Amino acid sequence: DLPLDVFEMYNLHANLLLNVGKAVQLLFRLNDPGLMHPDLILLGIITEDPRYLTRWGSVLASGQKRVTTMATDCHRNTFAQLMQDGERVDSYRRMMLWFSNHLLLRPEADGSWDDRHLKEALRAGRLYGAFELLGYPQGFDYHAEVGSHTFEMGEEVQLADQPVLRVTRPSVRHLDPTREPPKITQRILRAIDGGFEEVASGEDALTFTPTQPGAYRAEVRMVPFHLREDLGSDATTLLARDFVWIYANAIYVR
Repeated sequence: DLPLDVFEMYNLHANLLLNVGKAVQLLFRLNDPGLMHPDLILLGIITEDPRYLTRWGSVLASGQKRVTTMATDCHRNTFAQLMQDGERVDSYRRMMLWFSNHLLLRPEADGSWDDRHLKEALRAGRLYGAFELLGYPQGFDYHAEVGSHTFEMGEEVQLADQPVLRVTRPSVRHLDPTREPPKITQRILRAIDGGFEEVASGEDALTFTPTQPGAYRAEVRMVPFHLREDLGSDATTLLARDFVWIYANAIYVR
């Protein structure tokens, strides 16, 4: 009921506090020659935060429309210890490349755009967050189709019009062809009180026709097998699970 337009789907600071024990263990291993690549150190800490997912799903399930974003919350004032590359654990460069928000813009007819187009996309909810430490996603898309009409994230469609939700499978940009490919899975989830329920999933392009109204978001998950040789002695543990690669904002079926 708060008069907010936007809140967070993920926050690194909050996730760190949730997993502070893991973070402390990694700090004691900074000089370990078997430690993962310095820029992948987040993989040893990151988990999904049930508090954020519960709030996100519950708010959308109540009928509210809210834009959600990912927050680095970096201040370069927490982990001054140096890693093997000579940079602080919490260097701005390292933290700012871990993940980011992607806005889908509607530019002018000549292709130009400025900050107003960014703000319009943010306000409309045409946004997804990507954990780029797993690789830069290329080709991702999530939209609804009603006949020949396309509806983007943040927009509303009518259940009576039999909309089709479509997730386009992304690939890792510049993936080394000599490496084992990652396992990538798409999911569509419907907001419910207390979180989300999965309504469709698959490893290829994914489509789903809703049979009930609600807020439907998409996500992409990954087991990053292509990073095996960069994960050092933690490879076996880290590759035994999947990680969220992309969180997309919802499409609203009324």
